[in-house]
Amino acid sequence: MSRRTLFRAGGAAALAGVLLSQAGTSFAATDAGLQELIDRRRLVLTGGQSAAGIPELASQLAGMGQTTEKWWSSMDKASARTTLWADIPLTGIGQSTAATGNMGLHFNRLYDMALGYAVAGNPYAGNTALAADIVGGLQLLNDTAYKPSIKAAGNWWFWEIGVPRKTVDILTLLHAEVPEALRTSLLTAVRWFAPNPNWRGRATSLAETGANRVDKSLACCMRGILDNKPDEIAVGRDALSDTVRGGTNSVFTYVTNGDGFYADGSYVQHSYLPYAGTYGVVALAGIAEIIAMLGGSTWSVNDPKRSVLLDAVEDTYAPFVWDGRIMDTVRGRAVSRQREPDYVSGFGLISAVLLLAPGCEEPYRSRFLALAKGWLERCADQKLVGHPTQSLAKSLLSLGVLSDSAVVSAPAPVYSRMFADQDRLVHHRPQWGFTVNLSSKRIGRYEWGNSENNLGWYQGDGMTFLYTREDPSQFSADFWPTVDPYALPGTTVSDQVRASGAGSAGTGIPRAFQAFAGGLTVDGRWGIIGMDHLNHNKTLSGRKSWFFLDDAVVCLGAGITGAGGAAVQTTIENRSFAPGSVPAIRTDSRNRTFAPGDAPVALKRSVHLEGHGGYVFLDAPGLTGTPDVAVVRRSGTWFNINSGADTGGSADPVTRDYVTITHRHGVDPAGSGYAYMILPAADHSTTFSQSANPDVKVLANSADVQMVESGKDGLVMANFFDAGSGGRYTASGPCSVAVRQVGDKLTVSVADPSRSQASVRVTLPGSWNTVVQADAGAALITGNTIEVQLNGHGHQKNLLLAT
Repeated sequence: MSRRTLFRAGGAAALAGVLLSQAGTSFAATDAGLQELIDRRRLVLTGGQSAAGIPELASQLAGMGQTTEKWWSSMDKASARTTLWADIPLTGIGQSTAATGNMGLHFNRLYDMALGYAVAGNPYAGNTALAADIVGGLQLLNDTAYKPSIKAAGNWWFWEIGVPRKTVDILTLLHAEVPEALRTSLLTAVRWFAPNPNWRGRATSLAETGANRVDKSLACCMRGILDNKPDEIAVGRDALSDTVRGGTNSVFTYVTNGDGFYADGSYVQHSYLPYAGTYGVVALAGIAEIIAMLGGSTWSVNDPKRSVLLDAVEDTYAPFVWDGRIMDTVRGRAVSRQREPDYVSGFGLISAVLLLAPGCEEPYRSRFLALAKGWLERCADQKLVGHPTQSLAKSLLSLGVLSDSAVVSAPAPVYSRMFADQDRLVHHRPQWGFTVNLSSKRIGRYEWGNSENNLGWYQGDGMTFLYTREDPSQFSADFWPTVDPYALPGTTVSDQVRASGAGSAGTGIPRAFQAFAGGLTVDGRWGIIGMDHLNHNKTLSGRKSWFFLDDAVVCLGAGITGAGGAAVQTTIENRSFAPGSVPAIRTDSRNRTFAPGDAPVALKRSVHLEGHGGYVFLDAPGLTGTPDVAVVRRSGTWFNINSGADTGGSADPVTRDYVTITHRHGVDPAGSGYAYMILPAADHSTTFSQSANPDVKVLANSADVQMVESGKDGLVMANFFDAGSGGRYTASGPCSVAVRQVGDKLTVSVADPSRSQASVRVTLPGSWNTVVQADAGAALITGNTIEVQLNGHGHQKNLLLAT
């Protein structure tokens, strides 16, 4: 189609349709016709056609030109140069970690310039002088930095993933302009540092997994295409399925430990961290790009188990999307990256789903397009189309689905989902969403390293994430550089000073010491999770539970005990607002006017934040200390929390005002507790009525048992951290239990978040004589005692009983 024909056919929608229609469909390709594969890869990188006449993309094209101009004008073009940019010297390459990072930044900037040259419609498209300088820059890097004789010092990722990916993409964008000898030499370097996508480095002792395997597979396929080595295309494709090890690390196979997709929807990377929001998106996007590039060719991806990946869109990713944003609970250390807030990760997911959809059979194709359109439409404060962090091709994909009247947007979800294999539960209501970061012997507290996430110590110690449509940017608007890292919402911590991770070599994921972390859901509507908490240096312990209801989240803490002379506090809320924009606050129904720095105000029954929700303090045993509310102004820098070589943030200060609601347990508490109910998006009248007469009753709140009852739902939920009794219920060992009675029927759900038992028995009040339905391994032993066979796995099992 000519450009004129495209716009006659519908402007932006038609242009996007070209990309959608070509992604993933069949086409002819032979060993001698690799140029067609290169063209398809260019299409994914550039969008193919000029978008100069599309108003929605004008700013994106202009920004692309500005970036190209910035790097081109600042580039050292002298014949005797030893680096391309003075601010990122290559001095010490092969010995210096800093030089390795700078090398990666060199390739990033050359890639930006290559986009400026290759993307039609931007001011530098087709500029021959620009192309010549890019080629000259590649030559310098190949002569001095990225070549086989150089030692791969510093972070391995740059040598084996970051630089190879950028190299093959630059060579794709400038395929006709880069001399064959230079192209071959650069690809020789790529091959040297990452010879086989199945393995780390040049040995075969460490197998690649998850997103790293996918990144290497894509680079391997492209180097085979660009260097006319068809066998390497097959190696890259087959690495996705791990054919060399019989599928052990296949991205299309469910795993039961380590990295990859789990049958319950979990996704873990780096062995111990839920990472669907970053590494998982990279894996999905990379696979989508490979499928789109190779579809219908000699090297098509035809793994019979690829449904594992396709099912993951709805089972793994979608539950953690809030109106186009990926919840930070599954984004790991990426939360500290200034240029990668939650909506940028969300846009990455949406683009991957849109690229994957056209090559999928039904019903995947229609459902993927519906999901993506719904996410795009509900992300009201940010727009993927034309966003400076997105490629033109991704913007075109989004324009296409948004303008396609045949695609009906999928509505926002309303459900509770438990992900036992990553210690996460996510709870979606019509106007709000909620999740909690848990940690255990299996799942880490947080990830730090390479000078990223320097202050993330307590992210996995029970941090709560409340999302509302009133406040979609809560965790993306400079939250992480300004929040008090000792006062993350939901956490119970001491004031012992921790050291920043800045400058630390390598990465680390400290796991928790205790086994109990997790829970269950009831009818996909309600949920319960808990955590046996023992802090990083074993000076603070406590049991913590969260109960998820239709309009509230009930939070209990018990057995909170500290040592070492430190003050301990539970942060109920630490809500961020732009300076001077804190909403109206009512404490125990009294209007308050707070200024940052005013003394905290003690609370009795409740506090309400206008437009955001209420917090009600419940009667429960074991409560000590007094909750209070205050407004605090905090400043920080993104560089302070992330000074990484290629992800480091700005050193310019940013400021936010915080409404802090804190339960102070005092110095070295012994058996302290808390009990409160969060009412997200509730108005003041609801908060006031709930504080006077709560819908929820706390039946137990001890170090052994935490239990609540919701009378209106006929629902009792409990965490037994040890064998014990509470509220007329008894358990033989650690477990989560939920019981719901409707008429003469009783639904019982049991899980063992500790995964420490072969079986558990639970004794219920009343007499239940008939098993209507039961999962395998769940049985009624007597009229009021059930036994569940857990076999050390602990996953939820359900029974339906009758009188």
